[in-house]
Amino acid sequence: MNGVITMSCKELNYYRHAMNVLEGKLSIVEFALLIKKSYRQAQRIISKIKAQNQFGAIHGNKGRAPKNKTNPALIEDIQSLYKSTYHDFNLIHFIEMLRDKEGVQIKYSTLYRYSRKAGLIKHQKRRKNKKHSSRPRLPREGMLIQFDGSEHRWFGDITCDLIAGIDDATGKILSAEFFIGETSLHSMQVIKNIVVHFGVPEAFYMDEAAIFGKRDRDWNSQIARALETLGSKLILAGSAQAKGRVERLFKTLQDRLIAELRLGEIKTIEEANNYLKNIFIPKFNEQFSVPAREKEQSYKENLHPEIDNILCRKITRKVTAGNTFSYEANAYKINGPIDYRFRTVNINTHIDGTISFDIMNKKVSVDVIEKEFKMAG
Repeated sequence: MNGVITMSCKELNYYRHAMNVLEGKLSIVEFALLIKKSYRQAQRIISKIKAQNQFGAIHGNKGRAPKNKTNPALIEDIQSLYKSTYHDFNLIHFIEMLRDKEGVQIKYSTLYRYSRKAGLIKHQKRRKNKKHSSRPRLPREGMLIQFDGSEHRWFGDITCDLIAGIDDATGKILSAEFFIGETSLHSMQVIKNIVVHFGVPEAFYMDEAAIFGKRDRDWNSQIARALETLGSKLILAGSAQAKGRVERLFKTLQDRLIAELRLGEIKTIEEANNYLKNIFIPKFNEQFSVPAREKEQSYKENLHPEIDNILCRKITRKVTAGNTFSYEANAYKINGPIDYRFRTVNINTHIDGTISFDIMNKKVSVDVIEKEFKMAG
């Protein structure tokens, strides 16, 4: 065979020592020790060099492209997508999008290697976290719902609030919704979704210093009253760290959900809620939730058909002579022949913004009888 033979230093070393073996200057055991191979591997190398001379020292795959080598053109296309369409996705999330939306399969290690080489990602030193033992998950779904809200620029040019409830035992998002402002009524809407679809949980774990507690002064009492009526209870956390799972949830959502909403060109709160409920949450729960340690669930049946009269903001007023009472600078008269004097009337502001009135859970109709004006000066 004519031509130039290209050998690496290692292959040249194999050849020189193998020739010493063939000439009787070395034993196979000594040859194996010199090239750091097993006795049987050394025998095979000697046999190949004896049969093929210099070519026997060259690895059979030299010059061949590996069967599992990724097509360079495909890598270029993937990198182009990562720099443009998916520029705000992390690598794992990007791989999922490539699989689900682009029909491309690639290993994380391969993508990471090429992305590092192209300067698309930088190696970050991991910070040494303080030792902290996480609280074990509760054993059954429905025992505790971690509940919180996060104000953020989630999509478009809108800064809005995402309120969510996550099950402690499974990490499953039970309900989440975007609102403008974190109020008691918005929180009640998310609680209602949980109760309607799953049942009444044993308890809700919420932040004592939540932002909606500052904006909505009676948030604590209204939520606690509603949950107690339903047969659940409110547990207030003293710090954000106490609600670790829901805090980590919002970090994950800010990493993943914002990128997907941007990719879907979603710019309104209605579009965002539709995507969140019908696409993102089912996919998230399938990917990230874990089975509870016990199969039995702790949800209780909701025994209150008029749930909207519970999950609402209740204000009370005393009924005076003539079946009248005052509320927000208006005087009201209760219709009907029954004398409700000295009774307490409930003014209910519902989730949808409507107002109803009841006395001892019996609805009553009222009329505005006069407008009260405060004199200036």
